[in-house]
Amino acid sequence: MSVETEKYCTVLIHYEKGVPPTSEELAKKLESKKESIQAEALEELILLMINGESYPKLLMTIIRFVVTSRDHRVKKLLQIYWEIVEKTKDNGDLKEEMILVCNALRNDLMHANEYVCGSTLRLLCKMKYYRILEPLKEAVLRNLGHRHSYVRRNAVMCVFSIVKSFGVEVLPEAPEDIEQLLLVEGDLSTKRNAFLMLVNCDQERAIKYVLSLQDQVSSMGDIFQLAVLELVRKVCRSTSVNKGRFLRIVFDLASSSSTAVSYECASSLVSLSSSPVAIHQAAQAYVQLLTEQSDNNVKLIVLDRLRDVQKHHKQVMEGMVMDIFRALSCPSLDVRKK
Repeated sequence: MSVETEKYCTVLIHYEKGVPPTSEELAKKLESKKESIQAEALEELILLMINGESYPKLLMTIIRFVVTSRDHRVKKLLQIYWEIVEKTKDNGDLKEEMILVCNALRNDLMHANEYVCGSTLRLLCKMKYYRILEPLKEAVLRNLGHRHSYVRRNAVMCVFSIVKSFGVEVLPEAPEDIEQLLLVEGDLSTKRNAFLMLVNCDQERAIKYVLSLQDQVSSMGDIFQLAVLELVRKVCRSTSVNKGRFLRIVFDLASSSSTAVSYECASSLVSLSSSPVAIHQAAQAYVQLLTEQSDNNVKLIVLDRLRDVQKHHKQVMEGMVMDIFRALSCPSLDVRKK
């Protein structure tokens, strides 16, 4: 089954609809010159459609009378409507009206308001119709250089969604554009999203990028570091090329102040290397987590990992017995028993 023929339920809101209004009643409200009335009608229409009612004739009414609205509430509701409205005919062909919808979406992608622009990109992430996305590709890529990080972040996710659904062939310039964005991006979330796209779509570029800033990864924020560790595990399990350089990055991150990063580093070292030095570093990271974490559930998880290390590397653990005892000086019987 192709991506375009799959049906997705991305919005679900319960609504006590009673006796649903007719298309004519809703159309009269949508044609109103008062934007507050348009917004109320659009909201009612969306709730009715989500709960199974069909109003195909209102698509053209909305294109004619509502799309031009500058009211922010109407804009937000329109994006939900574009998400749920039926976009194809019974035979699978795209409805002619969707050409006009594409034009409206393109205008929103170039909107001066960063929220409208960014939320439109978020909407396109959920679109699985290439015939709708194809004429918007240029506008999407242009937003990778937008002045607001909110827009850039959503532009990256939109590019990733298109490439993931339809292949990098439909956006051949995307990996290079994303790589260039990575080199100058200051927003951590955007940088992480861009890097994850490269990891999944052009792994060689992602490897090249990480190795080019090997000594800087430890200062780049925990969410980006976790993405780097994901790449390290993926690469080192398939090839030994550059494994030493990747493990050095893991060693550097093992003492991170981030609990998640420290834990993932320890797990990575145990799974990727049997070297006594690597195992000792992993065990130290686990013991540090035991000491610093007050959550007993975390302590139990870490103790399970230490038990696994002890099974295969008993000699490494012998020198850490006292450290572990000190870390376990807590009132929880479950922790002490384990």
